[in-house]
Parts: sequence; structure tokens; C-alpha cells
Amino acid sequence: MHDKSYLRTLIDFNAWANEEMYQKVSELPPEEVKKERPTPLVSIFVSMHHLLNVDRIWLGHMQGEGHKYQTLRDVEIEELDELWVARREMDKTLGEYVDSLSTEELEQIIDYELIGGKTGSMSRTMCITHLVIHGAYHRGWISDIFGQAGAMQPIIDIPVYERALREGGLPPMPV
Repeated sequence: MHDKSYLRTLIDFNAWANEEMYQKVSELPPEEVKKERPTPLVSIFVSMHHLLNVDRIWLGHMQGEGHKYQTLRDVEIEELDELWVARREMDKTLGEYVDSLSTEELEQIIDYELIGGKTGSMSRTMCITHLVIHGAYHRGWISDIFGQAGAMQPIIDIPVYERALREGGLPPMPV
């Protein structure tokens, strides 16, 4: 459960899926990216911003810091290109963070407070796992919005990632 190579693969997959998503979103007409739709996070843009914010929140928890976010829809960055830069920086930071952790640190219990004030505790391993699952969950929402916009969504599940690694001559995922 606390295998660092497994966690790093999850984080690498998450970064790849984010990159694929941003690439597809950048191909949409700008008005479709920010168009308000019948979805809890309002738009593709706000949904993508939410993913960045939540990663910041959980990284902060794991580093013993709080967060400043008040709502699920907080937007600090207004332009897609700037948001994409911040996303890439966060994905790099998360990879470096996982690399820096010892087995003992992976097992450490982290206290957290969610937006809205609910609190809890779980291992750092589960916090990292949550980041990846949360990202996949909301990229699914974004994919649904692609359908509403009449566009083909990115195909970004783990078997596609595995194939991309293999076809790119990159190291395979751990067994």
C-alpha cells in the first residue's frame, strides 16, 4: 500500500491526464471553455481551476499548512494559458513531493479540513491517492461538458496512458 513507485505512477498518470485534458480544452472555442452550463462547477474553466485548487489544498495539508479557499468555485487565474502553466507547475511539484517522501512519511496520518469546514485524518498515502482519484472524477465531469459543447472529449484512462508510455519508448508502469 505504501509503495512509492506505485504512488509516483499515479501522480505521473495524473499529470499526463491533466496535460491531455488541457490540450483538448485549448482546442475548444474560448467561449465554450468559460460557458456556464448545468454542472455543479459551472464551466470547463472553473472545473479545471477547482482541480488545481484542491491539489493545492491537499499538498498544503500534507505539508502542515492550511488553505485560503472559501468555495469549490474559487477562481484566481483568469486565462487558460496561465492556468495551464500553474497546472504544470503543480504536477511537477507533486511528483517531486512524492519522490521526497520516506516510507515513514507515507504512513504518517494527516489531519485535514475541507472547504466548508469538515475535518478528518488519513495517511499521506491516501491523501496522494485521493488527489489522483479526485482528478479523474472531475476530468470525467469535464468530459461530459465536452459532449454538451459538441466536441470529442479526451480519452485519458490508465490503459491509454500505458499505451502512450509504451509507444513513446518510456519506462513502463510498475507491475
